[in-house]
Amino acid sequence: MNKKTFLIAAALGLSLPMASQANGPLYTPLQKVFKDWQVTCNNVNDCDVRNMDEELRIIIERKAGEKGDVMLVFQALADGDPQGFWLDGKKVPTDINFSKTSGDDFTVASSDDLATVQRWVQATKNARTLSLSPSGHTVSPSGLNAALLLVDERQERLNNQTALLRVGNREPSTVLPRTPLPVISLPTPKVVELSNGQALIDGVIKTNAALLDKESCLPDKENRERSEVQPLNDRQALVMINCGLGAYQSSSMLFISERDDVTQSTSLTLPVPGENNKPEILTWFTEVDYEPKTGILSFAGRGRGLADCGHSGSWKYDGKAFHLTSYNNQPSCNGGEPGDWPSLWITTVKAD
Repeated sequence: MNKKTFLIAAALGLSLPMASQANGPLYTPLQKVFKDWQVTCNNVNDCDVRNMDEELRIIIERKAGEKGDVMLVFQALADGDPQGFWLDGKKVPTDINFSKTSGDDFTVASSDDLATVQRWVQATKNARTLSLSPSGHTVSPSGLNAALLLVDERQERLNNQTALLRVGNREPSTVLPRTPLPVISLPTPKVVELSNGQALIDGVIKTNAALLDKESCLPDKENRERSEVQPLNDRQALVMINCGLGAYQSSSMLFISERDDVTQSTSLTLPVPGENNKPEILTWFTEVDYEPKTGILSFAGRGRGLADCGHSGSWKYDGKAFHLTSYNNQPSCNGGEPGDWPSLWITTVKAD
């Protein structure tokens, strides 16, 4: 593991012994927009490329490694009758079959055949508009080439037979192998039930009144009733102070408190992958949940009710600290299947 990767892993709560269980390099998570297309690559270098259009979403997923799986997906987010590909108003031959959308089924076509996906990329790379019927809604391929080139470069496929955009004669065997998912293997603290849950909630609110006020978290009677507390270990508890209920979700601030002394309570903030290789520090957690029997803390926050944008994540608690186990993020609200947010961090959590 190089120094840069270690620093990022450490900032996200992965200690060196844990991160080294990946048996290969961990990569810096990346999320970037090129004009009308977004590219996301996670810590094992699996990548997701998607356009940003509320009526027609196109997604290309590519796992790292010589035999990395590929998937091209078309989602028509409004009623329509897709019939094929039209590039700049002209129909382009394809062996991909399309079907009409029905009910909650967004996907109208897909292919996991690399050669098929490569042909589609080559046909599309110089186009200005793309549609699925002669007079249907058009989307722009502008930015797609740059996004795919970044994926080819990160996965070391430039001029390789397995590349998405810059296909060449290099043998597939020259592509770096995919790093196995990092294994999070940590003991779960023994669950010792709480007998003073409401007292802990009230005490933490009183002790941290200044911070709650500064963060505009105002726990009135209803918010106090929605607040929760769970055992962390035999000495401490996780107190989740509800800060308000919106139209479809609620948010909380988290505190670790000594069970027998609420004056010894501190705010829990946790890092997730952010922009420019710098972790983003979460101070509020939407729809938060903690399961003492597994030691898993999780959250999921929708950017709007459609859930076409938002982020979600989870951590494993080992009795002393929380270690990031997953993180997904779709920052822009512009269509897409609900909850389909690309991965920036992925691991395997080994059961005790």
